[in-house]
Order: sequence, then structure tokens, then C-alpha cells
Amino acid sequence: SGVATASVAAKQLNRNSIGIDLKDEYTQYGNKRLEAIQGNGKHILITENSKNIHKIIPENSIKLIVTSPPYANLLNRKRKNKSRRGKERLNDQYDKVEQYSQNPEDLGTMPHEDFTKEFQNIFKNLRDCLRDDGHIIINVPDYWWENKRVTLHISIVEALRKVGYEFRNTIIWDRTNIVN
Repeated sequence: SGVATASVAAKQLNRNSIGIDLKDEYTQYGNKRLEAIQGNGKHILITENSKNIHKIIPENSIKLIVTSPPYANLLNRKRKNKSRRGKERLNDQYDKVEQYSQNPEDLGTMPHEDFTKEFQNIFKNLRDCLRDDGHIIINVPDYWWENKRVTLHISIVEALRKVGYEFRNTIIWDRTNIVN
């Protein structure tokens, strides 16, 4: 759940939400955000490994899963901001490692192939939690790694198809105002 942005949106829309994050500091921060806004619904933030979500959520109970997972080990290197234009490249992130954690269980520490396999396993287990009329929204970018384009969105679509999900749509976020 990171800093609980999806749960905040759910509360503002009077919907229910469950957020799960590996780091307790994010869970605590998310709870503070939820307390500070108006809205209704039941909102639960849990500090747990995403591998165990299926042990927490009842079968056939979720209509929508929204996730913006760590993008494999994309952040586990010094940032060069190559996709940013001109002076924007030399912002406060330039040449810094901005990793969420160094926990080997964190999806954000895993090489692309391991990340994809682990993501596939997590969603294979979540399949029973998702209602038959349910949907998943996954927010991921493609990225450059060692001078090669990594098409993370394609890897995720292929991995989830292998465990019984049907691909429906792609929405491309046009960020040309800030990136090349």
C-alpha cells in the first residue's frame, strides 16, 4: 500500500479498502493520512509480506485490486534521470539511490525476472480472493536497465495470463511534459 494513496481515495469515495505493505513505517504513515481526511468506509492497513495476502483476505471477496508495485530493482541504483529533459535531469534525485528498503523480500530489490515470477505467484494466490466479476489495475512503467529497455508491463501481462487472468486493456500515461 505504500503511503496508502489508494486507501485515501477509497475513503474519499466512501468505499472500503485493504492495504498491505512490507514496511510498518508506511502502514503507520498511511493510517495517519486516513485519520486526517473526511470520508467513510472500512479501511484496514496491514504490515505484511504481499506473499501472504491470500491468507488474510477471504475467498471471493474482492471486486477490485489496485496496485502500483515496486518496479523490480529499478530504484536500487544511482538515478541518472535520463528520461528527464534539460535542467530537470539535475533535480534532487540525481545520483541518489532512493530504494524503499533493502529487505530481500521487498519486490523492489529483485531483478526483473525474479520480480515477475514473484508477482505472478502473489496474483496466482490472489485469484481465489478476487470475485468472478472482479478486476485488477496495475500501474507500472517500463524502464531502462544497463542500456536496454525493460518492458515490465508486458512481462506482467504474460505472467498473469499464465495463472488464469484475462488481459483487457492498457492505458498509457503520457508524461511528455516531464520526460522524454
